[in-house]
Parts: sequence; C-alpha cells; structure tokens
Amino acid sequence: MKSFALKVFFRIPIWFLKILYFNKKSVFRGHQFDIQSQALINLQPKIDLTEIPDDEIHVTRNLIIENRIKNRLSLYPNMPVKTVDNYINDTGKLLLREYTPSEISSQKAILFFHGGGYVLNSVSTHDLTVSYMADRLQTKIYSLDYSLAPESKYPVALDEARQAFDWLQTQGYQASDISLCGDSAGAHLAASLVHKILHSDSTKIPDSQFLIYPMCDPACDSESFKVLSDGYLLTQRTMVWFWKKLGNNLIKDNDDSFNLLKLDSNSKLPNTIVVTAGFDPLCDDGESYAFLLHKRGDVVKQLHYPKMFHGFASVTRLKAAKKAVDDFLAEYKKIL
Repeated sequence: MKSFALKVFFRIPIWFLKILYFNKKSVFRGHQFDIQSQALINLQPKIDLTEIPDDEIHVTRNLIIENRIKNRLSLYPNMPVKTVDNYINDTGKLLLREYTPSEISSQKAILFFHGGGYVLNSVSTHDLTVSYMADRLQTKIYSLDYSLAPESKYPVALDEARQAFDWLQTQGYQASDISLCGDSAGAHLAASLVHKILHSDSTKIPDSQFLIYPMCDPACDSESFKVLSDGYLLTQRTMVWFWKKLGNNLIKDNDDSFNLLKLDSNSKLPNTIVVTAGFDPLCDDGESYAFLLHKRGDVVKQLHYPKMFHGFASVTRLKAAKKAVDDFLAEYKKIL
C-alpha cells in the first residue's frame, strides 16, 4: 500500500470496518480476528516468496526493505531516541545500532534481533519498532544487522549474535546485565544464542530473554500451522521455505540451537517471556517452547494475544496491536 492510502486506512473508523467485514469474520479457538488487522492484511499485495530463485532473493529483499521503510506501520516513540551505529567485527561491516532513550531507568542493555525468517528485513525495517521499545522500556537497546540467508546459512547469524553479545561485555556490561530480545526469526536467534551459551559457558548466560512469536521447530506441522496455513500474512508454505533457506537438514534438526524444541541441557535458562498471537501459524510452537521451559523448572511466562497475527509488534498503528505491544512491554520492563 502507498503511504497516502495507509493514512486514509488508519483513519477509517473501526465501527465501519466491522460493518464491512460483518460476514467475513475469522474465528479460531473461540476468538475473532481483530477486524482492523484483517482489513490491513487483505489490502497487502500478495507475494509468493517460495517462487523466487536464490540468486534473485536479494532484489526482492531490497524492495521489501524499501517499501517497509516508506510505508510506515509503526508508531514514533513519544520521546526522542538517539541512535549510534557501531561496527563491531574485524571486517568493520557488522552493524550494531545503539538506541538511547531520553530517559533511562535500567542500567541493563537489550540485544535485539529483527525478524524476517532469516531471509528478509534489516535493522532499518525495525528502526521505529526498536525506537518505540527503547522509549517505553527506558532502556538502551542494541539492534544487530546480522547476515541473511540463503547467502549466509546457519550458523553464520548465530556466530554474529555471539560476537555482539561478547562485544557488549567489552563495553562494560556483564552477561547478567544483558537481556536478549527478538521477533520471529529474531526471537529464534535470541533463544538459539542462549542455547549456544549454555553448551559453552553456562556461567555467562544473559539476564533474560524476551521472545516475540518465535520460530522454534523446522517441522512446521503443529495444529496452528495447519489451520492458519494461509490468509494471515505469514503462511505455512513460506515458513517451510524460510527454514530451508536457513539451511535445514536432518542433522541440524537435532541441534537445539537450530530446533529450539530439542533443548538438551540441564543448565538453568534465564528468566523468559514468550509472546504468542492467536492468528499466527507459529502460535503452537511458541507455546510448546514455553511449556518445555516450564517442565524443566525454568522461570517462564507466556503472554498470549488471541486476536492478533504474526508481525503485529511492528504494526503499532493498528489500535489493537498498539494495545498489545504496550501491554507486553510493561511486562518486559518488570524484569529489566
């Protein structure tokens, strides 16, 4: 959608959309899909990413990044947030963008990883989302522009995430001062990093992890995947494709930094919050991961938003999405 069309859309009264979609309601597990979200998704252009050859993915990716920046779906922060770009590895090309809110109430830092199936998006597509989070949380956030698939397959992004985690410790933060956060693939990367650290040095695990509708299991065969396979922005077919581009095979399926549900460690995980959305194919996988941690005796909380969809955290111009994001950020702030 063009920027002008979006401005018009967000001014349409919810009561009018309810009339318009009166006979088109979507219901899953006793909850109705948020009408404004449903209308916005129906207006989005349909792109079948799975038909794009590997050597053309970068072109589509750049177009999506450009359109996401141009067609703003996230709200601006209430107060100014300062950004500084740090380049942290030996090549001088690994970007870690630092967000400093006008007011800081926590001396901890958040290491954030953007979503996009490990194939799409960038620090720039999530710039407003992270700025909004930094302002609400009153905490510094560092957002990593990790390498994407299929050009860089697993575990390249994971190795870069570890570099960012280690770099923060050279800047004066202890591991216990760092919280990991991400959405979708970024949430998978955050949890993947925790699993990796557990196997290498369990004395240096981060303070906490906040996982927003995480990718968890490359099988993509849960009930929510089957029932919500199409029509809710993220499709089952696309998710299978994302995992394949990342580097899926039978050997990696048993790697608990790849398949989170294969967690194989007796070490205690950090305080964890998992966010799930009712109309998200990934919903059941996120709940399974939260339950796995609960069974292990780890401290974990699941925040479920039954009327929302995958990606809502970056679409805070939607009224229900803003309400949900403000709610989960209030919960996140409690553990920082």
